[in-house]
Amino acid sequence: MSNHVLVVGGVVVQSDRSAKPPQGYIEAPEDVVPGYRYSGGAFSLPVETLAAQRAKKLASLADRRWRAETGGITVGGSVIATDRDSTSMLTAAFVTASADAGYSVRWKVENGVFVTLSAEEIIAISAAVRAHVQDCFDREDELTADILAAASVAALAAIDIESGWPS
Repeated sequence: MSNHVLVVGGVVVQSDRSAKPPQGYIEAPEDVVPGYRYSGGAFSLPVETLAAQRAKKLASLADRRWRAETGGITVGGSVIATDRDSTSMLTAAFVTASADAGYSVRWKVENGVFVTLSAEEIIAISAAVRAHVQDCFDREDELTADILAAASVAALAAIDIESGWPS
């Protein structure tokens, strides 16, 4: 059985596998279905819809935010981890430091080095980490709005999700 398709505006819009296709249909390979492109006598894979490309861009954006969020920050010359486990431990230290101004802790920073942090330093580091995490979500929010507002594939492709992140 052969495959015949109707092409409108360079896009396959219908296919017919009957022995005698309707007028205006052209012969096509068996795997060509509606959505394929047709130009210069050749068929090509369908172009993803704007909605599908938008969904992929939003997933990539969430991954980019996560990498920025968990990439760590420098506070007072020490690199502080901002992954989820480290921020949980820092939250526990913050709670204790908030309740006890005399509290101090040995905290592991970059390259396995330990430093002594006072309650005041723990509170300051916690605030810096919290601000960093929020800045990452704020950047994702801005870019999400841009992605959702993109009216074309070209406008969507022009949105740079790699730059402008806090570090």
